[in-house]
Amino acid sequence: MNLKALKCCVEIARQGSFTKAAQTLHIAQPALSMAVTRLEEELGVVLFNRAARQITVTAEGQCFLRRVETALLELDMARQELRDMSQLISGEIKLGVPPMFGIKYIPLLLGGFRQEYPGITMTVIEGSADEIGRLLENREIDVALLEARRVGSAWDSVLLGTDEMVLCMTPDHALAGEPFLEPHHLQDAEMVVFDQSFLQRFLLDSFCEAAGVSYRIALQSNFVSLVSKATYDGMGISTLLRSVQQSESGIVGIPFKPAQVMSFRLCWRANEYLSLANRRFVDFAQSAGFFGNPTAQVMR
Repeated sequence: MNLKALKCCVEIARQGSFTKAAQTLHIAQPALSMAVTRLEEELGVVLFNRAARQITVTAEGQCFLRRVETALLELDMARQELRDMSQLISGEIKLGVPPMFGIKYIPLLLGGFRQEYPGITMTVIEGSADEIGRLLENREIDVALLEARRVGSAWDSVLLGTDEMVLCMTPDHALAGEPFLEPHHLQDAEMVVFDQSFLQRFLLDSFCEAAGVSYRIALQSNFVSLVSKATYDGMGISTLLRSVQQSESGIVGIPFKPAQVMSFRLCWRANEYLSLANRRFVDFAQSAGFFGNPTAQVMR
């Protein structure tokens, strides 16, 4: 049974198209079609319905390819494990992070790790927590830095530290002298807010809705730098992490009451092989102390 043909079939099922599968695998479509036909002849079954414009998988194909996909994943992990048995002088890490976390923590973390392991290539992808979660599920990244409430139940994770969401404004704002912010302070307040993909927005809305308070949106964005600049310019008040606020001169941060604490966890897919490079990265992130008080606690 030809390994290349098996990979072709799995990709066709994933793409729903012979053409797209050939493009993804960087092979000619006639060669791909021939490999699939030979495999079907060998198996004595038809794997794909080709009559419709959209290629679909037959019942026999679904049963077969489900096991093939698992076998190919196991083979890839076995190859990676063998490569890792050699000295760790090379490797790759693909990390996903939401934009707020990348401002302070990630540059420090990656810079320190690079000094320890200069041969490892690091790729960082920024996106919303939902987007990063999907990338992790689809194996497009290896590890993800997420707030604890966004960690999937099927992932392993370690707690790196905590930060606090604070209400940010210019020093001359009417609320700047308050020791803490309660919901009534935000009634009809002009706000610069993140969009619904941000946990900060969810926490803000929950904080206000629980008390029946409504604020007014002056600006909504998923660009952290724009929210920070708009706050500095006095367009409205916003919610940032304490660590981000402290790095921005001209912006003060007032804590919520009760405090809105956010926990950082580094996550990866459970029950799958995690490469040596990524295991070293997880260990380094825990011990580096960039996220406050690191802990060895692993959540499953």
